Amino acid sequence: MNRLVTSALAMACVAMSMPGVADDKYPAIEKEKPGISKPGDVSPPVAQAMVDDVNLGTAVAADGQIPAKSRTDSFVPGEVIHLTMDVSDAAPGTIVKVVWVGPEDQRIGEQRETVSSGASTLKFTKDGTKAWKAGDYRAEVWVGDEKVNDERFNIVSARSASN
Repeated sequence: MNRLVTSALAMACVAMSMPGVADDKYPAIEKEKPGISKPGDVSPPVAQAMVDDVNLGTAVAADGQIPAKSRTDSFVPGEVIHLTMDVSDAAPGTIVKVVWVGPEDQRIGEQRETVSSGASTLKFTKDGTKAWKAGDYRAEVWVGDEKVNDERFNIVSARSASN
């Protein structure tokens, strides 16, 4: 019985340490560091647990969240893109990084925010998108040296009636 429980726990840890690897056709722009003994190293399960509810949208409410009516994965050139996430499980001082990636895996920019004491939400804002061409984009979310989320979005020439 103990061997069965141990095996199940080991498999769960492996599965948690590889979020989205099996279906992630986009390789990470940043490189993860092997091991967890150097500064900035975070174990994959710990990093994954720190960030939740990542959303993209066109507006942010007073509570720091993107309202449901403003959530979208399609933006027009020049539109400000907001990305928010729940960081209530992250320790104060944790650095969260967003790497903005354009078509053909072109790195567009990077932003870093530090989780402050008592914070439950982090907000990233990307403006200056007027020159962005239509296509597939993504925002990689990193905690330490671990990629914990990959939000995909599109730049479109005009917003459709359904958005």
